Amino acid sequence: MHEKVIAAISQDTSDHMLEVVFIDDQVQGPRVELRTLAWGNGLGWYRQHTVTLDSASIQGLQRALGQIQSHIKHTTPQRRSATVIPFPCVPSRDAAAAERASA
Repeated sequence: MHEKVIAAISQDTSDHMLEVVFIDDQVQGPRVELRTLAWGNGLGWYRQHTVTLDSASIQGLQRALGQIQSHIKHTTPQRRSATVIPFPCVPSRDAAAAERASA
């Protein structure tokens, strides 16, 4: 059995991750595992949940995600550009020295 991590996808919080793993197993055949990982101090990353997908399940998931993708494109709100207000600050030492030298 050989495992290859295809992707490690960050989640909303930095202590959770979704791992996509391809498993090449001569006995059970090739499959994909979706693993929810959590970070534990003193433990490191550990699995919380695992979903195993065979070839038929992978194809069904791909079709479903394709349908979801088209919905997301149409319903995702567009980000507006923000107005940045400059914060008054003390000039750097280099700028102050250059100003004194020119005076």
